[in-house]
Amino acid sequence: MLTEKKRLELENQGYRIVGNHSAVKICGWTKNALRSRGMCYKNTFYGIQSWRCVQMTPALQHCNFRCWHCWRDIATASREWTGPVDEPKEIVDGCIREHLGLLMGFRGNPNANMKRIEEMKVPLHFAISLTGEPTMYPRLPELIDEIQGRGMTAYLVTNGSYPEMVEKIIGHEPTQFYITLAAPTEEMFIKTTNPLTKHAWERFNKTLQLMEKMKCRRVLRLTLTKGHNMYNPEEYGKFIKNLHFDFVECKGYVHVGYARYRNTRDNMPTHDEIKEFAAKVAEAAGLKYIDEKPESSVVLLMKEDRPDRILDFEAELRNEVELPDILDSKPGGLPILNSNSMPKNSGLKIIQESGCGDNCNC
Repeated sequence: MLTEKKRLELENQGYRIVGNHSAVKICGWTKNALRSRGMCYKNTFYGIQSWRCVQMTPALQHCNFRCWHCWRDIATASREWTGPVDEPKEIVDGCIREHLGLLMGFRGNPNANMKRIEEMKVPLHFAISLTGEPTMYPRLPELIDEIQGRGMTAYLVTNGSYPEMVEKIIGHEPTQFYITLAAPTEEMFIKTTNPLTKHAWERFNKTLQLMEKMKCRRVLRLTLTKGHNMYNPEEYGKFIKNLHFDFVECKGYVHVGYARYRNTRDNMPTHDEIKEFAAKVAEAAGLKYIDEKPESSVVLLMKEDRPDRILDFEAELRNEVELPDILDSKPGGLPILNSNSMPKNSGLKIIQESGCGDNCNC
């Protein structure tokens, strides 16, 4: 369970807690997009509209890995799920509510893109990636269905250590399934991820094999940290060669957050170093360079580019995305909170219509 001290610490960092074990936090690229100052690499690679993206987790205090590169607090790592399990609908409702509440201050920002301010009122994407290991949430298939059933995309990021849950989401696949490929060998994998789970390498490889059965877009993401797992690119390429995927992302470690207490800036590769490493991975795996985002230090590799890589949201935009019942529409403004429809004992804080709440993101 989340202690009051930890809750306050997270809220001071920009998190908003949803129910018993979920949370949202506004991504820096969402803020940039609302000010027309650039967008996330997922926009560059896949067409995701950064200003309409909800960054969230259903497993705030649950993760079984203690990765060196992780910019979150790994002191709360746990082997298994503990505590209550919230309803998927309540999680989605709460995440949208808190997300929009955090963004209310942009209405008064003179540098904001007003067209995007209007569009952000109706989120179009859920990135299930904020913190924790989402496959530990026992009702993940239902959560994915809830998100996509409202006309939104779901991007799921996992460390791959719970193949039992990955098997359960077959038939309930997200729009895009990410698995973090921390290393191509067991020794490097264990050193890089520092897992609490037994047989983590074997479980990770089982998840990789399950990806063959998934009817969705599949991504292998190499998070590369100098001094830890950024060597032997040819080994990565050989490992990747026979796997089932659509995209490979080679992404550099960023020296921010709690990772600063575990690493130094010397562990952070430059974008040129990532490009050079990615080129060697591509050569060994038989892949092609497709695109890059220097600001995010990431390179995209594929076997061949394809027309549907950039998602077309025109059809989605013609349909009304379902907003939670707890939001009341206000003409010309953001949806406002309807306190009469708030779930009882939700533990959530209402952000009043007239203000920005405790932490304005202007």
